[in-house]
Formats: sequence, C-alpha cells, structure tokens
Amino acid sequence: MKRVICIVLAAILIVGVLSACGGSAKAVDLKAVMNDINSKYGLTGLKTLESVDDLNRYYTINTADVKQFAAELSTAASQYTEVVLVEANDQTAADNVKKQLETHLAGQLSNAKSYDAGQVAMIESCSVKQAGNIVYLVVSDKFSDITGAVEAALK
Repeated sequence: MKRVICIVLAAILIVGVLSACGGSAKAVDLKAVMNDINSKYGLTGLKTLESVDDLNRYYTINTADVKQFAAELSTAASQYTEVVLVEANDQTAADNVKKQLETHLAGQLSNAKSYDAGQVAMIESCSVKQAGNIVYLVVSDKFSDITGAVEAALK
C-alpha cells in the first residue's frame, strides 16, 4: 500500500514539474507594442479604440474573450488601415477572436471590391495572424514590416 501511495505521489510531482517546465507565453503589453509600431512606421490619423466595447462595436469580438488589446483604425472611407492586437483569455477565446477578425477582413475586402478597387490588392495581401492566445490583424501597405514588428515583440 505504501508503495502505491509513493508511486502516485511521485507521478503527481512529475506532472507538476513537467507542467512548470512548459512555461507560459511571454507577457506582452499590447499597448506598448502599438506605440512602437506607431513610432516606427508613422501611422498617423488613426482612431484608437479605448474600450472592449469599442472593440466589440467595430469587430464584433465578444468582450468576455478579451484579456487585453490595442487597436487603431482609419475612419476615412477611402483608407483601409488598421492594426488590431488582441490577447484572448484562452485558446477557445483566441479562436473566436480570430474568426471575428477574419470575418471583418473579408468584409473590408468586399467593400474595397465594390467601392475602392485600388485597395483590393493591398487588402488581399493582409491576413489575420495568431501566436498562442494573441491574435492580430494588420491592414496596411506596410503589412510585412508591421507584422514582423509584432512577431518580434511576441518572441
């Protein structure tokens, strides 16, 4: 009996140690990442979303899914520039956020095809990305550079 208890306790300790070794994702301040992007890439004239309610209004992201976020977008009808960085509460929430951002991006592409054909190629080159529970959307002619900056900040 003592032997069984020792084996069970050892197994529990091993699981605990291995779980701790897995580590957690690097803590990242998304607002600081956004400030860095703004300073490096000269994004100006964009509206900053201040609350999760704003995030929900523009992107229909469930507010309960959001741990933290930073988002800026153009409010000019002729300009398709936006950077949305969202840390979700868990993997399921991240999947939900990704789906909503992909739906939004598809809507932007549809609008551009109808009203601003000059922006179609730029929007088609953009996509929603995910790193763990952080999901992000960059719609910009500087997509590759900004996406690279986000990826570097998340490492």
